[in-house]
Amino acid sequence: MKKNLYNLVLVLLAFVASYPHLVAAQTNQAFAVEQQAVQISTVNETSVQEASSSESHWELDLGLVTTYRNTLIDSIDEFHNTIELDAVISGGYYKDNFFAEVAPLSGRPFTIGHILYQSETRQVSVIAESLFFELSEDDQERGNLLDGIETRKASTEVGFEYFGIFRKFDVRMAVVHDALSRHHGTVASVDVSRPYFTRHAMFLPGISVAVYDDNATDYYYGVSAEEATSFRPEYRPGAAWVGRARLYVERPMDDDWSIIAAASVSLFSDNINDSPLVSGRDTVYSLSVGMLWTF
Repeated sequence: MKKNLYNLVLVLLAFVASYPHLVAAQTNQAFAVEQQAVQISTVNETSVQEASSSESHWELDLGLVTTYRNTLIDSIDEFHNTIELDAVISGGYYKDNFFAEVAPLSGRPFTIGHILYQSETRQVSVIAESLFFELSEDDQERGNLLDGIETRKASTEVGFEYFGIFRKFDVRMAVVHDALSRHHGTVASVDVSRPYFTRHAMFLPGISVAVYDDNATDYYYGVSAEEATSFRPEYRPGAAWVGRARLYVERPMDDDWSIIAAASVSLFSDNINDSPLVSGRDTVYSLSVGMLWTF
């Protein structure tokens, strides 16, 4: 556990990021305007300023990236250490205090929310999102690790989210709970990011930590007595944490097109990577490079 925490600190210092929404800029003055805008609103958060408007509007980015990645569960990792071509859709819809947004490169799933309180630099919302993927025997690409397991169903987690700006740092904190009685668990998370601008590019590093309670971790990473076999012992992991570090880079080419790159590393606590379903893997990484078209 101490080794993982030490590795987590090293990774968080080396690769940090979350994904923003950046309108292409060409001059120092334009980048200064963008810096102020990103500090008020990242793609991970509903814009505090835009939310105050009663008019509805869309924000939409379309991209195509090549990605090199691995996944946590080895037996379903069909594309382990290979290069894939991925389509990226990022953005959202905003009207009054309602918003619906998604940002896959930042790890933010599709999220629906309603703003309860807002000021120039603070915002509190009630949100609904889905944090976990469904896992079943049918997802197995090779081996027999998942043979006979019960399906771990995805759910919708509902709760509260706080977003604030502190000395140019964007801070998001959220606490959500299973609303569909699938895993009966609660997840708490903290995300911190800060944009940096040069004459021709924008860099956005960030770090995040999520804590899963016993119910959530046991449901997705545990092995029940009914599922236990000679090669897959019964296992109850208990509460766990996941740390993530990201770096996002964007180089505008004109008013609509940008070159983008993203890197992320996630570390998992011992009680997750010791799960018989995970086979000891404790690090997940992703590297992406491509083009982004901003509407």
